[in-house]
This record gives sequence, C-alpha cells and structure tokens, in this order.
Amino acid sequence: MSFFGELKRRNVVRVGAAYVAVSWLVIQVVETLFPVFGLSDAAIRIVVILLAIGFVPAVISAWAFELTPEGFRREAEVDHDSAVIRRMTRRLDRLFLVALALALGFFVFDKFVLDPARDAEELATARQEARQEGRSDAIVESFGDKSIAVLPFVNMSSDPEQEYFADGISEELLNLLARIPTLRVISRSSAFSFKGKDVNIPEVAEQLNVAHVLEGSVRKSGNKIRITAQLIEARSDTHLWSETYDRTLDDIFAIQDDVAAAVVEQLKLALLGEAPRAERANPQAYALYIQASQLFAMANQEEYGRAEELVRQALQIDPDYVDALLLLGNLLRFSESADPGGAGAAFGRVMELDPDNAILLAFQATERWSQHEDLAGAARLLEKASRSDPYNPLVLFNIARFAKAAGRTDLAIALNEYIADRDPLFFWAHLNLASTYFVAGRVEEALRQFEAALAINPSAGAVRWKTGLARLVLGDAAGALAEFELEDPGGPYGTHGKALAYHDLGRMEEFEVAMRELEQRYPDFAARWAWGFARAHAWVGNADEAFLYLEATAEQSVGHLGGLATHPLFRKLHEDSRWEPFLLSVNQSSEQVAAVEFDVTLPD
Repeated sequence: MSFFGELKRRNVVRVGAAYVAVSWLVIQVVETLFPVFGLSDAAIRIVVILLAIGFVPAVISAWAFELTPEGFRREAEVDHDSAVIRRMTRRLDRLFLVALALALGFFVFDKFVLDPARDAEELATARQEARQEGRSDAIVESFGDKSIAVLPFVNMSSDPEQEYFADGISEELLNLLARIPTLRVISRSSAFSFKGKDVNIPEVAEQLNVAHVLEGSVRKSGNKIRITAQLIEARSDTHLWSETYDRTLDDIFAIQDDVAAAVVEQLKLALLGEAPRAERANPQAYALYIQASQLFAMANQEEYGRAEELVRQALQIDPDYVDALLLLGNLLRFSESADPGGAGAAFGRVMELDPDNAILLAFQATERWSQHEDLAGAARLLEKASRSDPYNPLVLFNIARFAKAAGRTDLAIALNEYIADRDPLFFWAHLNLASTYFVAGRVEEALRQFEAALAINPSAGAVRWKTGLARLVLGDAAGALAEFELEDPGGPYGTHGKALAYHDLGRMEEFEVAMRELEQRYPDFAARWAWGFARAHAWVGNADEAFLYLEATAEQSVGHLGGLATHPLFRKLHEDSRWEPFLLSVNQSSEQVAAVEFDVTLPD
C-alpha cells in the first residue's frame, strides 16, 4: 500500500481535514467576537498559533491511535476490516462533513451579511480620515517645498526683558513672509509652541508639515542690535543660508527686508509682484510696540497693564503710529479696566490715518453684526478687509466668524480649515473648526477636531462639554456622560450636560433631579445662557420651552443663532409650525442666507 493510502486507512487525512475546517471556523468566530469584548489582535494571534501547534499532535495521534467504541486503542491492535471500525470511520466522515458545512455556512454569512456592514463602516471611517488628511496633504502638495516655519528667535541679550523684542522680531519676519502668496507660512501660535525647547528641526518640520525652518537669535544693547538668521532645509537638516547683521536699531526694517529677500531667493519663489517690505516706523517706537504686542499676545490680564504702558510710550514718540493705535484700542477693550471710550478714540484715529486698514475694518464689521445685526454692512466691510490684506489671520478669523453667524457654514468651514492648516498646533484653530463642523451637521468631523483640540490642551473643560454634545448627537449617550463628568461635574455646564445624557439613557429620575438642581443652584443661569437652555429643551423634545429660550437668545444676541437651520441639536423642531417663522425672524431662513451677498478673497 502507498504512503497516502496508509494515511487514509489510519484516518490521518480525515482527522487533518476536519482539524483544518474546525480551526478555520474557530478563527473566523474569534476574529468576529474578540473585538466586541475589547480583546486585541494579540489575543487572536495567540489562538491562531495554538491551533497551528495543535495540528501536529492531532495528526500524529490519528496515525498512532484509532477511535473505537472502547476508546482510543493503538493502531496495531485494531482490525480495520471489522464492521465496528467501518462504522466509526463513517462517523468520522460525517463529522468532517458537518464541520465543513458549518465552515462554509459561516463563510457565506460573513461574506454576504457581516462583510458588507463592516466594509461600510470602514469606508465611512476611511472617508473621514481622508477628508482630514487629504486637506493637509492637498495644501502641502499645492505649495510643494515652498513652505516655512519661523521659530522664535533666541534672546542673546543680558536683559531678560529683551525676550519680548526677540519674539517680536520673529513675529514680524513671519508676518512679512506670510505676505508672499506662493509661500506657505505656519502661523505664530504653532511656530511659537516650540519656544524655549531643545528642538529637533526634522521633528518640528514633520509636526508642522513644512519643508524649511527659519531660526536665529537677537542681541540688543541700547541702540545696537545683532541679528543672526539661518534658513534650514528641514528634511536633511542642512543650512541653505545664514547671515549675521550688526547694525543699529534704525536699520531694523532693512534687516527684515534682507531676510525676506534671502528666503525668496533660496526657495526660488515666484513673486506675483514686488517683494514684500517691512512697514517703516520710528525705530524707538517700534521697539516699544513689538514688546507690548508680545505681552498682549500672552492673553494675561496681569501683563495688559505693562503692555498699555509700553504702547503709550510708543505713541508719545509717534502719535500717528497706526499699529500702536490698534494695539492700544484692543488693550482698552479687553483689559479688566476696560475703557470703551478710549478704545473708540484710538480706532477713530486709525480711521482718519488709514481708512482701509484691514484689521480696523474687521473690528468694525464684528461690531456691525454682533451689536447692530447689520449683516449687509458687515459683509461690505469684511470684503474690503479681505481685498486689503487677504492673508491676515485676524481678518480671516473674523470673516469665518461672520460667515458662521450669517448661516454661510460652507464658507466658514473653508476658512477655518485654512486657518487650522496654517496653524496645526493652535488650540483655538481646531476648536473653531470643530464648532463650525458641528453647527453644519458634520458631527463626526467635529468630534475628530474636538479630539485634536483636546490633544493640544487636555485640560480644556469647554472642549469636554462640546465633545459630549457631539457624542450625544451621534447616539453615544454613555460616552457623552463620561465627557460631561470630566468637564465640570459639579458646575452648571457639567450638570446641564449630564441631564441630557441621563435623558437619552432613559434615566429619567436623574434627568429631572439634574434639571431641578440647575434651577435651584443657578437661578440666573437660564437668563445668562438662554442659548444653552434652548438647545437642551430642543434636544429632549420640549418644543414650547425651546422656542421661549430661542426668543430670549435672539433678544440677547443673534450672533449665537448663526447656522441655526443646520444645528443638529434643533432637528426635533424642524417639523414644528413655529420653526420656519422663527428662522425668518432671525435672518436664518434658507432664502435669507442665500441672499447675503458676500464676496471675499479666499486664500489659495
């Protein structure tokens, strides 16, 4: 008898085939069920390895032993021609056929039932990831290697106060380079996140998606300055250009022009017009201004007083210094001792000196739509600001806010995506983009951006609140509850969020307790935050209360109601007869939104 014939006689082939079929079936079931119970791929791999190891003893046992009614017997002791053994062999054949049928049945079920659902979920996830990654990839590809990050220059002066001057020079160079349309320049907040760190240039470039890095140092002593700048090709970490300038403060603007020209030359940028030049000002006033602007950028009330003192000194030297006047106006608007009259006077002087100033126009537009509900007037001012300085981040930010308030969420998303791509490590860029996605009903994309914002600032409780709302809309009430508890479990927002999550989880007694707690512990909360209560009542289906709070919100500020028509928390009100009339009353109907003429110069 041949060797294969002997294998068949001893049932080795039957046992091996049955073992393979059953093992395949076990692996398919494991791959389906293990992830449900939170077990990783490592657990699946262990099962596969154990089954593979078990194959060898299985076939060896089939060769050496025979299954009989009395149990396993050594093969040499068994009469294979007996009727009993033939019956056992037929049973093995039936067992093999049953295992094969089960395996084939599961294969058909997986292929035509489980697999399409799994593929649809994977496709949806892939599309979301592609949308996020594709946007960044597209903007990087459109600029090719023409991208740069300006890291904060190191202060080499003995006076630590000159740190602000060094930072200011870095920011001025960044702003100067940002005026080159063919160059992608990373914004200040992301570039300055590396301040004071021992940076690795290739790692910085990878995080910021740039091909080049500009870094340097500043030493200032009296009227003398030394500025060293070097341009680095990030992927290879090689120097393309470096220069040291030993000049007086009077030459500060010429130095900035030289550095910008060197970047243009080294990167072989195609200029659409003349090379950008730094705005000239009195050098002494300029030194005071850039130190004040760095203090203001810290967004710290304790530093606002020092910043105001410095900028007033600059204006004593040059009373018509437009940038200093704008900074003074902002300081007087946002400081604890706010002086609206003084701010208005500063902005009024800018209006006289430079009526087309883009930042001033953006401020005026914000006031028009937020305080006077003049959408058309605000749109005209922002169009003018966009034509004057289309790449200014503050102008873009205000245009995005206006577009969202006017119901133009498509434009608001495009602008916020641009801002986030230019400022990938800026917390507010991701938060604003996420909030706009959410209002537009693109909740899964909103959730991804909320998570990106949390990765930058994990302690941001407000993001926890917004993340919880996104999870709530996506049907994950348990996940939403966890976010609300992380936000501020004992505070009004945390309590408010938990109430909504309790409602969706069917825990109605806890829902009622949470709502009563809000009314008793925070009696003025509803009046101050009518918008939040409107969303809450709309979500749980209390239409009458929702419309009462919507009316209260409109009386406080229509700015909260931007994108109301697509806001996912109000979808239960869409069939209510009061919905369309209310949209009409707050300029948010589809016809009114479409009628807002708003033609701005979008960045490339």
